[in-house]
Amino acid sequence: MSKLAEFFQGSDTHLGVFYPKHYLLAVFPDLKEAEEAARRLVFAGRPSADVIAVPGKDVIDLMEEHHKNDGLWGLLMTEMSRLIDTEAVYADEDLKIAKRGAAFLAVRCRSEAAKLRVWSKIEPAHPLVARYYGSTGIEHLVGES
Repeated sequence: MSKLAEFFQGSDTHLGVFYPKHYLLAVFPDLKEAEEAARRLVFAGRPSADVIAVPGKDVIDLMEEHHKNDGLWGLLMTEMSRLIDTEAVYADEDLKIAKRGAAFLAVRCRSEAAKLRVWSKIEPAHPLVARYYGSTGIEHLVGES
């Protein structure tokens, strides 16, 4: 099991599509910047168990795990998601940027207040992309429309 799969504790897919519910995901140009943002969050009081910074390789490994484990149902749901331009499209973009060396920061945010506190600490670091996977949909914080 990949480091990210362990971190997400099995909550990173919905109907076979990557959807880490109640997590804020931010993309940085390199691992050093993602790790610095993670350190800032922990220094500000965020539990270290709720924060992870990883190189793009870990995202690639996670996506490969999903493709192996999700089978035909996961493949069909992913293609449906691509067709209607939802979650799978973002996962595809994350995979592309991961292959170019970007790093990722994932933070568990169980409430709106937690998400706002976390975002207030991450935003000054100027991530390339940031989104929050909430109960009712994906909130794009920066880098996407």
